[in-house]
Amino acid sequence: MTGLLDTVVPAGHAEHLLAVVRETLSNAARHAHATAVEVTVETDSSRVRLRIADNGTGIDPAVTRRSGLDNLRRRATDLGGGLTLTPNEPTGTVVEWTVPLSAPAGA
Repeated sequence: MTGLLDTVVPAGHAEHLLAVVRETLSNAARHAHATAVEVTVETDSSRVRLRIADNGTGIDPAVTRRSGLDNLRRRATDLGGGLTLTPNEPTGTVVEWTVPLSAPAGA
């Protein structure tokens, strides 16, 4: 963990962040059969960034039902942020969930 997470991350953002961590760790264990996961959370007081990298099987492109990942993406976009999924080398997936600390207009 890097930055003043306890003081600059609003409670609502923290709730989303913890839900994203739970879902991502569950996916890594249940679907990717990962044996190792690295979780990084950092803030620079303008945004919070969560990065979870696992050594699992990766995301099967043949699987089209991804309600859990859609939920993670929605949690990010609801806060004005985004979600990226990239392959981890040599195996696995990297999930990056980044949101600004100020609420989006109209939220």
